[in-house]
Amino acid sequence: MAGACPNPHQLRKWFEAIDKDGNNELTAVELQAALQLGNLNFSLATVAHIIRIHDRTGSGTIKFEEFGKLHEFLTNVQQSFEYFDKDRSNSLNYNEIQCALQHAGYKLDPPALKVVFNRFDPSRSGALQLTEFLALTLFMRSATATFNAFDSNHAGTISVNFNQFLYCSAHCI
Repeated sequence: MAGACPNPHQLRKWFEAIDKDGNNELTAVELQAALQLGNLNFSLATVAHIIRIHDRTGSGTIKFEEFGKLHEFLTNVQQSFEYFDKDRSNSLNYNEIQCALQHAGYKLDPPALKVVFNRFDPSRSGALQLTEFLALTLFMRSATATFNAFDSNHAGTISVNFNQFLYCSAHCI
């Protein structure tokens, strides 16, 4: 799915090829299968998270109108991954992740960065592959949106009760 910005006709062809049941909506299962063809092997939960972020109608699926933004997001994540992979190892180590997050505007303190990095490095290899980096990107994007929803004064701090905490947590995974 990554590459140069395709024209709308090409996007439509890709969308129709992915939409196996022809209902003009992409399910998580359909999108997962398409991503796997491009060697992007995401769990169904991660694909569902991708859909939640790009689903503007709340249908739980991706319509063609949303597909272009999803394609743009995946392309940008892949380009970012390649840019920050300074040693060309096809993975991002801790320092490369720190640079990528700083470039995206995140100023995480060392304990927060460590726990976030470790969350997306379950094998403890010390590096994230593209799929893990994409999952990290999804998490940071969701966490930011959820935090901002509670930080109406833009003070950089929030106070939440337990129910609100659960709401926040559920929207970030």
